[in-house]
Amino acid sequence: MINPSVKVRFAPSPTGELHIGGARTALFNWLFAQKNKGQFYLRIEDTDPERSQEKYTEQILESLSWLGLHWDKPLLYQSQRLDVYKERVKDLTTSGHVYQCFCSKDDLQTARNEGHYQYPGTCRNLSEADIKQKLNQGIGFTLRLRIPEGEIRYKDQIYGDISVDHKELDDFIIVRSDGSPTYNFVVVIDDHDMGITHVIRGEDHVSNTPKQIQIYKALGYDEPIFAHLPMILGPDKKRLSKRHGAPGVQKFKNDGYFSGSLLNYLALLGWNPGTEEEIFSINELADAFDLKQVQKKGAVWDEKKLHWLSGQYVMATSTDDLLNAIRDNEPDWGKGSEISLLISIVELLKVRAKSLIEFVNQSEYFFNDPVAYDEKGLKKAWKDGSVNTLISNFVESLMTLPAWRKEELESTFRSYVSEKELGLGKIIMPVRLAVCGTLNGPSIFDIMELVGKETCIRRLGTALERLPK
Repeated sequence: MINPSVKVRFAPSPTGELHIGGARTALFNWLFAQKNKGQFYLRIEDTDPERSQEKYTEQILESLSWLGLHWDKPLLYQSQRLDVYKERVKDLTTSGHVYQCFCSKDDLQTARNEGHYQYPGTCRNLSEADIKQKLNQGIGFTLRLRIPEGEIRYKDQIYGDISVDHKELDDFIIVRSDGSPTYNFVVVIDDHDMGITHVIRGEDHVSNTPKQIQIYKALGYDEPIFAHLPMILGPDKKRLSKRHGAPGVQKFKNDGYFSGSLLNYLALLGWNPGTEEEIFSINELADAFDLKQVQKKGAVWDEKKLHWLSGQYVMATSTDDLLNAIRDNEPDWGKGSEISLLISIVELLKVRAKSLIEFVNQSEYFFNDPVAYDEKGLKKAWKDGSVNTLISNFVESLMTLPAWRKEELESTFRSYVSEKELGLGKIIMPVRLAVCGTLNGPSIFDIMELVGKETCIRRLGTALERLPK
């Protein structure tokens, strides 16, 4: 059932660029809001002055805009709400829900050494006289939330009923000794003030949720509905990280991936539409998305699957749109060439290229002679001087061709190998190496037609002079 009152948020910290896990969290929040015709807000959690940087904020905003995950105004910055947090601290102090803790780091370490893995409540019941004496001595303090006896129970939209005994929670710090508020404290205040109805985030926050519920109760706020998303895992089944070579969203943009293909793939990391369908537009994803279909098990990052999906998007895109996108991404691509040639190149490569940068990389030989030859290709296609004799004779056949079209080229290749009683690969491979510098690529007959007779003959002549090595 559609619920227009839904309000969700994505709350990144600007300590680095937007990574894959963050992008998926933003996507699931956005899809949930779209499905319910609700609101999707963005909050920048920039209260850590040492690690937060404006350049990362800008990069996060650019990446979200590129993905098409547009947010409802206003954009909220935690750093601009410090006075609000101070007021709420006063409220909790007045109500007796927080108390001053004068324990030093050494005191806490001593307690841990004695087997107290949680804060032992040393300062929980200090008398007014004790507090006054410590303040007069100039001893610094933190503020801790007073956890009552009992149990926290809540229903996670993905993991079901969760209960946590209060004994598992120590009286945790909500304000540090330098006066700065902690994450669990400010996130509750922000979510309440923004009217957030559903908190959809990674399962690494499951341990934070009972603490935050305690703060909601202490402040007298209604709690939102929680949904914790499964982790994205690397091939080793550990949480996906930089060590797995997982790039940030900006890298995919720079490499010329279509944002739709990345969104499509991210949606399938943890969400199952309940059908065999795998290709979705962003609007189709919004229509189909359901939190109940999000799986509990971590999803493994599969770059091959992403490349396949991206290839489907490339093939479904018109040649004109691809050409415009390539030139937007690489303005100098094909500069000086006829537009008809560029269209033919795009048509030829669109069944092979998975991104705009692959179009550029795979089309180099259409515009420039090879400066080097692939080493593996050399070993396979141009082993010794006998290839020179074969190619030299074949060049003579090519030079007499009246029409330089792929059909005539293929016929010439086949006639030559038939005459020499050779397999077709014996001539195609060295010719491809000479013309392209590599053995990879589309049909050599298509390539040679587009490259042109004069250029092909010249490149074959160059190879005859330089090879074998």
